[in-house]
Amino acid sequence: MDRRAVLHLVGLVFAAGCSSNPPRATGPRTPPTPGEPTATAGSGASLAVADQGVDEADDGHLRVRVTVTNRGGSDQTGTLVVTVSVGESRTERRREVSVATGGEREVVVDFEDVAYEDFSGGGSLQSRVE
Repeated sequence: MDRRAVLHLVGLVFAAGCSSNPPRATGPRTPPTPGEPTATAGSGASLAVADQGVDEADDGHLRVRVTVTNRGGSDQTGTLVVTVSVGESRTERRREVSVATGGEREVVVDFEDVAYEDFSGGGSLQSRVE
């Protein structure tokens, strides 16, 4: 067999594998990612979003669960900001959160005006501590 025929055959094999329909994405357009740590003024300590997730409330609205950690040397208080986007709509909620030194706290934020089904079909989530 000549070299050109082999290369042609290899090309056909690779092309056949690439011609099938690629898998479709499911879930939010941008998966939840924890926010960056935010320094607390004057203390050098910081509160940070360590984890976050979403679930459906009993009545079908979106519920966000955010874990905030304190990596500093003293008790800290900050403002948790959670932003949900679905299509052209953007909704923001703010919650005051206090976390003991070296501890963590889970904060539940309900978005009564955002249906879980709408969010899971292409929404995005972002959270940060100010």
